[in-house]
Order: sequence, then C-alpha cells, then structure tokens
Amino acid sequence: MVARFVLEPKSVLMTEQEQKHKDSESAIASLQTSKEYLEKQMAEVENNLRELLQQDPGLARQIMSMSV
Repeated sequence: MVARFVLEPKSVLMTEQEQKHKDSESAIASLQTSKEYLEKQMAEVENNLRELLQQDPGLARQIMSMSV
C-alpha cells in the first residue's frame, strides 16, 4: 500500500479519494433516508400499541405483570 502511494501520480490518488468521498456521501444520504423511515414506522407502532392498551385495560395489566 505504501509503495503504491509513492508510485501513483497525485491526480490518480485525488480522483480515487474524490470517488470514495462521493460514495460515502451517497451512503450517508441513503442511511439517513432509511433512518427517517424507520423512525416514522417506530412511532406508528408505538401509537398503535398505546391505542391497543387504552382499549383493553386488562391486556395492559397483563403485560405490566409479566417479568422480563
């Protein structure tokens, strides 16, 4: 790796690093989109669970009595 670094022209190394940077930015954007989607899904599930427990207090008591 060190020998390659010394032997490669600067322009080749710069191009490689720029491509890695672009790929990283693309991956970050994709992960951010996934994160936002999953956060929305989680909030929806939490709301559904909350509604279910409000509709059935017996179920809520049963869940609360369970040990982990």
